[in-house]
Amino acid sequence: MTTPQTYQIEVSYHQFLLAPFGVENPVIDPSGPVGPLLALDPRVPGALIILTGGTDAPVNVTVHIECEPLPDLAVAAEGWDVGEQAAIPIEGDMYLVPLMGGGPTPLIYTPTTPGLHLIRVLARGRRTHHDGITDGPNEDYDITITPITTDPGRQSAAGDGLYLN
Repeated sequence: MTTPQTYQIEVSYHQFLLAPFGVENPVIDPSGPVGPLLALDPRVPGALIILTGGTDAPVNVTVHIECEPLPDLAVAAEGWDVGEQAAIPIEGDMYLVPLMGGGPTPLIYTPTTPGLHLIRVLARGRRTHHDGITDGPNEDYDITITPITTDPGRQSAAGDGLYLN
């Protein structure tokens, strides 16, 4: 486990990305895998789209890197509005990416061994200014990354009522 790092990331169009640097931006495909908090683009398998409440605003993001199995998602989501996790292949450096290039793109993770990783995202405050544009951060995101050997399947816990199919 590493010391958690906190960042402020600019959101555009209700989203920011967790992706390798320089890849084509993943795009939400409504017919594809979209959950209450995460979306995947099959054309960009090593990236995640994180769905936000605000349209354009900064959000607070804390990142944890773990080496051990994570506790059950329902337990981890206590105190958060919504949680979701998905497995993706990570082959190299991963960055928090503002969708429209607004602000820094911090390097948050370099895998010791490339391969399958579980990404867990917890969120709160997405309904605070839903569809709004704000100057200050009103939403908090907690991202945990850990290597895994088998895909446990996508899971979600709790819910704030946003982005339900």
